[in-house]
Amino acid sequence: MVYDRIKQQMMDTLPFVRLLGIRIDAIGNGTSEVSMPADPKLNNHLGTQHAGALFTLAETASGAAMAGAFADLILGLRPVAKESRIQYQKVAKGATRASGRVPGDIAALKATLKADGKVAFPVEVDVFDEHGTLAAQVQVDWYLSEKR
Repeated sequence: MVYDRIKQQMMDTLPFVRLLGIRIDAIGNGTSEVSMPADPKLNNHLGTQHAGALFTLAETASGAAMAGAFADLILGLRPVAKESRIQYQKVAKGATRASGRVPGDIAALKATLKADGKVAFPVEVDVFDEHGTLAAQVQVDWYLSEKR
């Protein structure tokens, strides 16, 4: 139920994500599943998913996984994507999906946040096309601080 509220909040406050047709399918404790439809408007000159659309899909998945990890605290936090890296593996044909995960010990991250009032950590994302081909691997580094 708290994950459903996070999904709704993200969809309500991210108009660019809605514009691309991205859907947050699932959020868990440090995990997410996000999808984007096949749409010719999202294609590049090769007729495959545009790199910018793939990046937005992955960044959305990273934010959903981050929010899921801190679900009990997220309303009192200010999350900022600090840095990101993307490695394109293959062209993405058709609809795409992204799986995000916070690696490591979430309890330790929460303890750092409690002690320091801030914490930074990576979220890893794999992006797949409709055939299950790994299209990209992404890491987004998140910085969380308490709202002032």
